[in-house]
Amino acid sequence: MTALLFCALVASSACGSKGEEGDETVGVVIVNAPVAGEVRRVLAGEGVSLKKGDAVVEIVVRSQGAAPAATPGEDPVAAAGRTISAAQAEVEAARSEVVRAEVEVSRLTPLVSSGEASQGELDGARATYEKAQQRLQRAQSAAQGAQAGLVAARQPNRTSAAPTAPLEQVVYAVASSDGTVSAVSVRPGAHVNAGQPLATLRAEP
Repeated sequence: MTALLFCALVASSACGSKGEEGDETVGVVIVNAPVAGEVRRVLAGEGVSLKKGDAVVEIVVRSQGAAPAATPGEDPVAAAGRTISAAQAEVEAARSEVVRAEVEVSRLTPLVSSGEASQGELDGARATYEKAQQRLQRAQSAAQGAQAGLVAARQPNRTSAAPTAPLEQVVYAVASSDGTVSAVSVRPGAHVNAGQPLATLRAEP
């Protein structure tokens, strides 16, 4: 009788361990801040189901619309135009990187399902895609600031002490896959840094 009871306890313990291991294999997705800025709104609270690309947190990026520095003898408007050209080139390069990364994620997704590619490869491709999106958002913010700089450079009687109105750009931290929000670690008004974790999702199998 004692031996039978001992065997039953061992079997029960083994089943419990298996269940715990199963929980650990459930995918967890971290939503990071794509840029540094101030949280304006949390768009998805705990328990909310999201689709890939759904916005989780709204972030406001503020920059000063100051004219860019010109080299000695260079017209400030020309300097502003040079800055805009460089910013636009960076936007195009970043956009191309996003497209390439997105294509790679799309290519690997069915291969993982069929066993022809590993989950690690897909996770790496998704991380590259998120970094590319962050680069594009930073480039777009810089381009917006460059445009404001051109406006400031064209203003007559500019003075270095004259204040300039801050520019605002809204950027969204989005879910990189389908899932349910399990935790949100920021509140409206909080300042966040690029790459800072904002929320955790439990990915759908």
